[in-house]
Amino acid sequence: MTARYDRSLLPDPVSFYESAGLVLKGPGKWKTTSCQWHGGSDSMRINSDNGAFKCMACEQHGGDVLDYFMLWHGAEFMEAAEALGATYEDHKPSKPKRKTTLSAGAALALIQSEAWFVAVTALATANPDSPPLTDADRLRLKESARVIAHILEEAAE
Repeated sequence: MTARYDRSLLPDPVSFYESAGLVLKGPGKWKTTSCQWHGGSDSMRINSDNGAFKCMACEQHGGDVLDYFMLWHGAEFMEAAEALGATYEDHKPSKPKRKTTLSAGAALALIQSEAWFVAVTALATANPDSPPLTDADRLRLKESARVIAHILEEAAE
């Protein structure tokens, strides 16, 4: 048996965001709410039709509630899909997982962007007057370290 993702099983965007504690305001399909990443009171825009979101201040963004859940909880794709009830069992035998690797150029680009994020965060927190890291910041740093370590492990194989 294999768990499969089905986008049509994702929760209704408005219900999802309200259950996450956000208050959606405004007319039309793009609603205004607070940003849970940087704490802005009305900088996040959420599309009530498809769940897309974008913070106008910190630039955090994604295409649906699954993206939001993954970013907020630091979850992998299938872990988030299962938590949101967007999976089903297909009752077919599982195929062996195919190992996928990045090209050398793509791996270097990814390491560069993750290392850049870590360095900028380190510089920002080096100032004694800077605010402490949020839980979301810590999760993002942890994910950056995991990504870099994973790429280095694959390169060593």
